[in-house]
Amino acid sequence: MNLRIHQCLAGAKFLVAFALLALTARAGLDDQTYNAVVASKPAIGDIVFIRIGGPVFARVAETTRSWTSHVGVIVDYQHGDWIVAESRIPFVCKTPLRSFLGRSAGQQFSIRRLRAEPTDDEKRAMLRLADTQMGRVYTLGFNLESQETFCSKFVHDVVYESTHQPIGEVETFDHLLHSNPDTPLLFWRAWFLGSIPWRRTTITPASEMNSPLLRVVAQHNV
Repeated sequence: MNLRIHQCLAGAKFLVAFALLALTARAGLDDQTYNAVVASKPAIGDIVFIRIGGPVFARVAETTRSWTSHVGVIVDYQHGDWIVAESRIPFVCKTPLRSFLGRSAGQQFSIRRLRAEPTDDEKRAMLRLADTQMGRVYTLGFNLESQETFCSKFVHDVVYESTHQPIGEVETFDHLLHSNPDTPLLFWRAWFLGSIPWRRTTITPASEMNSPLLRVVAQHNV
């Protein structure tokens, strides 16, 4: 494919995904549910899973046979709320926990904690690492080896580099897409502009959520 056409298609794909993501950002979290979250006593280092609506991220959940399609990690507490660091379209940023949970379709979320809880030094390392990633561009190729990042790669890297605990499963697209007989292969062929990168490695929110290294702190509608 002509390089210029390929770049234009990739740019269009990014704009479509950004527009769909913007449409899902209008939800909210009711007071009763948020008060229950507060009562569960979230902490720095907790990993937060949500479900982003829209056709793109719905396919991520469908492919991984899970309800979740997005993940972030709590790295701070400011102005009366916990702060979630996340890799989202278009780049890595920080979001108050209530706003982060409020973006989830159907108010579905799960907050999970490392069974071997991070030390204070490791929590500070998480914040430092997250800060070094602020503004890093989101990749729609979900490539673990890319210089860019995406939600589950970002969380994996922050947690592993600060605590040496590897949450989630690193797998090729070949393994990921063929492990589920209901995978929407036509969608992924279109997403990758006709050619799925079978040998590319990735990591998914679902595999991180199912990590035996984590335990549930709070969850809703899952």
